[in-house]
Amino acid sequence: MRTGLMTSIASFGISIAAAAQQPLNVGTITVAAPVQISEIDTDRMKGQPARLAWSPDGSQFYLQMLDGNFGQGGGKLKHYVLAADTGRRQEVPAEPEWASAYWTSKSGQISPDGPPMKIDLKSESRTEKTVSAPMGGDLARGGVGVATGASAGDGVSAAYSRQTSLVHSMFLNGELVGEFVNSVIVPGLTFGWGPRGSRVLAFAAVKNGRIIVMDDQGIKKEVSTSGNGLLPAWSPDATRLAWVEREGRKKFTLQVARVSRP
Repeated sequence: MRTGLMTSIASFGISIAAAAQQPLNVGTITVAAPVQISEIDTDRMKGQPARLAWSPDGSQFYLQMLDGNFGQGGGKLKHYVLAADTGRRQEVPAEPEWASAYWTSKSGQISPDGPPMKIDLKSESRTEKTVSAPMGGDLARGGVGVATGASAGDGVSAAYSRQTSLVHSMFLNGELVGEFVNSVIVPGLTFGWGPRGSRVLAFAAVKNGRIIVMDDQGIKKEVSTSGNGLLPAWSPDATRLAWVEREGRKKFTLQVARVSRP
């Protein structure tokens, strides 16, 4: 009985590995509407979502919560394991080894494929308007200088309404897959590589957090109804895509969408 069970488990592992070796053609796949698996209350769970990983058999998630800011010392971590089917959550004392291995592969600058794909990094200073832009006058409408009739008050307001930000951008094949303004880069927060052989990436669009799937040919597909997403994570067999979605100031949800080949 035990031998038969072990054989079945081994066969299951082989089938997952085989499926993951086939590249995904995003132009032909179908991504189903996402299903909510669990709610994440940042008050009760103490912090913000920092990592999301699948177990090797696809039956569990690991969720890391950070009580603090990325890249700054003194933050506290909490660790949770969730059932992938029901979302039932259990706090654990530390990050499981399988979650660490998954995160290393999912969040690297280079894909786990061969030949590998590489994310390019760019840093620049950018002057942007703040939320305190002047409400009246020519400068508020885009005019510049004395010739436009801008007043001295307009000039002062404009100076205060602009600030210089340090922006770190991440690109894959010219596509913006992550942007961090006045913050450290957090690998894997905005993107996730597919499993080895799939040659695919999922990322959250910078403007609206819409989850987008992209293959090595640059073909893209948006996940319907997604938005304000982060931590996209592929299942080990590339048949499911999970991410954390912001629903409010202190609430996130864990979403999962099925991915089907033709």
